[in-house]
Amino acid sequence: MLTGPRNNKDSCLPIVGLIATLPTRDTLTKVAIPSIANQARPLDALVIVIDNATLPASVVPVLRDLMSCISVHLLCNTRAQGAANTWNTGIEHIAQHWSEAYVAILDDDDHWDSDHLKICENAARTAGWPDVVVSGLRMRIDGEEVQREPLLSLCIEDFLTGNPGWQGSNTFIRLNTLIEAGRFTEGLRSCNDRDLAIRVLSLNGSRFAFTGRHTASWNLDSGRSSLSSRRGEAKRAGLAQFFALHGHRMNDAVRRRFFERAERLFGWSEDEILVGIGTTAHA
Repeated sequence: MLTGPRNNKDSCLPIVGLIATLPTRDTLTKVAIPSIANQARPLDALVIVIDNATLPASVVPVLRDLMSCISVHLLCNTRAQGAANTWNTGIEHIAQHWSEAYVAILDDDDHWDSDHLKICENAARTAGWPDVVVSGLRMRIDGEEVQREPLLSLCIEDFLTGNPGWQGSNTFIRLNTLIEAGRFTEGLRSCNDRDLAIRVLSLNGSRFAFTGRHTASWNLDSGRSSLSSRRGEAKRAGLAQFFALHGHRMNDAVRRRFFERAERLFGWSEDEILVGIGTTAHA
């Protein structure tokens, strides 16, 4: 599956950053981009994809000033709105310009520590250029860190019941692996990261490395509406879609944990989720 320098530990693959954003999100230039500009190991290029819009003209010179030493590709997702289509637009663009690369995703309101890319690249080199390097992703709610340990292993079941800590802003994955896994599932309202993780983990011989350090931050604002909002319809629809895609992988215990978590965190019962896919809890 891997066609790059699997055994040459001195050969580095390019690292291309990918951000999906909306024109109304000022966190792009206030949070995400400054952390990219501050990397000890700079990106080889940055692809920014705006969902069904163009960036305001005033933002372009700000990007140019912040990213003066990195090639920035500004694109627009012209297909159906949503994160998956927006990311996939960027992935297709990267594939047209690089035959081999690592894709490092950053959400527009999250940030990387200054040594994030350097540590990920060092872990990749040590492991012989695996499919995925997973760094620790700290969670910050209203600026306060929620303690959790960095990941040191993963399995499919982890993502059937929740997300143990591999998601958007600590995604560091080989381009060919992303493509082989089918990229992001277009039309999926939520759970995009869990869905992708399951498909990557399902690939024959997929290899992972773990840095064992938190070097990326997932910033949550409890006052802002998001997919994680309680009783949010987009979340209910996303959970229904996710179950339709992956419910066949769940045994009774895993299924029970999936629905218990959905009700505890998001307020949606099993019956309410399943009605979205035309079935019932007792079908």
